Amino acid sequence: MTISKLAFLALLFFTGNLVGFSQTDTTGTHKGKPIIQVFGNFDYNATQGTQKKYGFWFGRAHFGYDYQFNNHFSGKIIIDAGRPTTVGQIEVTDTTGLNLNTSNTSKEGSYYTMTLKFASLEWKPNEHIKIQAGGVLQNHYITQEKFWGYRYVAPTFQDKYYGIPSSDLGIIAYFKINEKLGFDIAFTNGEGFRFDQDAYGDVKIASGFDYKPFKGLQTRFYYDYTQSNNPLKPTEQKLYSFFAGYKFKQKFRIGGELNYRENNLNINNHDLFGYSVFGAYSIFKQIELFARFDNLQANTINNDIHNWYYENTGKAYISGIHYNAIEGVNISLNYQGWQPDDVSINFQHHVVLSFEYKL
Repeated sequence: MTISKLAFLALLFFTGNLVGFSQTDTTGTHKGKPIIQVFGNFDYNATQGTQKKYGFWFGRAHFGYDYQFNNHFSGKIIIDAGRPTTVGQIEVTDTTGLNLNTSNTSKEGSYYTMTLKFASLEWKPNEHIKIQAGGVLQNHYITQEKFWGYRYVAPTFQDKYYGIPSSDLGIIAYFKINEKLGFDIAFTNGEGFRFDQDAYGDVKIASGFDYKPFKGLQTRFYYDYTQSNNPLKPTEQKLYSFFAGYKFKQKFRIGGELNYRENNLNINNHDLFGYSVFGAYSIFKQIELFARFDNLQANTINNDIHNWYYENTGKAYISGIHYNAIEGVNISLNYQGWQPDDVSINFQHHVVLSFEYKL
């Protein structure tokens, strides 16, 4: 029996005895609702020397259904239109570093292949405990994403630079102690929603702690850990994250997060870290101005700053205007800039018209 199954059974036993929940309770009303969420972008690339000036793409296309069996049990399933298979540049060198001739006959996946992203069963015996099992939403950057509020414009720091999938196969439990304190713990495969458990049976352990000292202010500490017997993943990977955000009614909000990923991609001494600061101000009921600044950094190996991590670090600048046309429809005209630490790469400039509709 795997660790995730043992954890699930232990949590069921603990919470069942704690709240005295009766499995025969059928007081709830059967009800369901569809889930639709689509992000789209029209992009003008103003970067010096670029050939591809214009582009359009979908950042997300979700379709699913949420069903409430009774007051305690509910189920959710969501499919995602993405690109599950990509093939990047392949280079082969000999022991002297000489490039060798290569051929690549593999095929790229469709841009809009439908993939199962969430498929979870939720048990909520009372207002203090909630347990989800299956293809679950990971609670790593979700607090920041909700506070940022413009996922249809740009993903948050961890999502954008670490590439952590939003869902995974396993179990997650939420415990609300009171209005100020809460925590969650998760045991998942660590492979993301596109893959089943790997051949080594490894798991990802994650936990977060939420503290809201007073109205308007929220904070969150998060940690996750993965270790594998896979020889291609020789080092344990850890993530430390802290977020704080303050919201004043519906007028303005400002937040920031610090992230440190130790041994990124299970590579020893290759750490990625940085911070993100963002805020929004409401000028009218349906119109907001927003701005954000990211700083992504990496440690150096043997004083070598010309490694992959350094070449992909830098600073991001995002600002724009958000318009809530009607309930469920959002539109934004925004600027997104990227200043690479590698001075041989041009400063990236994009003017983007983003939209979202959801149900």
